[in-house]
Amino acid sequence: MKHFLQLIRYKNLLIIVATQFIMRYGLFYAMLKQYRIMNVTLELQLPFMQFLFLVLATVFICAAGYIINDYFDVNMDMINKPDSVIVGKHISRRIVMLWHWIFNVIGILLGVVVSVHIGHWNFAFLFIFIASLLWLYSTSFSKQAFVGNIIVALLVAMVPLIVAIYELIPLNYMYHRVLSKMYLSFEALMFWSLGYALFAFLLSLIREMVKDIEDFEGDAAFGRNTIPIVFGIPVAKFIVMAIYIITLGALLFVFVAYLQDIPSGVYMFLGIIIPLGISAFLFLRAQSSKNYSRVSLLLKGVMLLGLLYIPFKHYVCMYV
Repeated sequence: MKHFLQLIRYKNLLIIVATQFIMRYGLFYAMLKQYRIMNVTLELQLPFMQFLFLVLATVFICAAGYIINDYFDVNMDMINKPDSVIVGKHISRRIVMLWHWIFNVIGILLGVVVSVHIGHWNFAFLFIFIASLLWLYSTSFSKQAFVGNIIVALLVAMVPLIVAIYELIPLNYMYHRVLSKMYLSFEALMFWSLGYALFAFLLSLIREMVKDIEDFEGDAAFGRNTIPIVFGIPVAKFIVMAIYIITLGALLFVFVAYLQDIPSGVYMFLGIIIPLGISAFLFLRAQSSKNYSRVSLLLKGVMLLGLLYIPFKHYVCMYV
């Protein structure tokens, strides 16, 4: 059981669950309480059981993605991180592949159920597309410079966006006429959803490229064409720093333009901007695989703090 949980990256799956619950209750539920139209408080329209199916669909497909990635990366992992290899060492390759297909089938079926419930059965193809993309990433795209990084970052960004898609459609259907009469919309909800997805995308992109530099030796031994291998580590570090600057610039813009209350500003500056700046500084100074691993861990912490900002803003700040 211990090795199986490591194989499916249970800690990452718990973060995915937390992300989607925070998006629903920390963002959508909290912001809907701010809409009062004709003395009626708007309510979430996606039933909890359907939302739970949506979360489980995401978790199962992501778990399948982690499994297939380890399946095809086992030789490289024997060089980059031999102590953490599970496939073929603790769980047979055949059993690993079986679990991959079981999880994919369960995830897609749950996605079909939720898509049919909201009246858009064709949205089920989104889950099929994600599962297919994870397979293609593990077999082909991870070997291509920058393409694999972009795909992983997009998939991470899809975790909060899936909640936005499946929550907003029933909400618009239920309240469309009322909103139209009052010249209101759910643009603010979409703005926050897209903003968080962009934040997740940029930080994931940085983290994936940092991991490419960290895994340089193993990737080079097996012919992968990552950016550090194709263009060299100095060029890779330059690209990463450029993305750092873009991310910090975007956060500073949000800090100045949109955060009017002091608690939000303090949280954003001390909890996100400064730690991200520290990680950029440590990345510039990094020379060893261990140094890059620390930067990657710090970036994960910044992503978690960014996620926790959502309930902080909508639940804590209103009482300060």
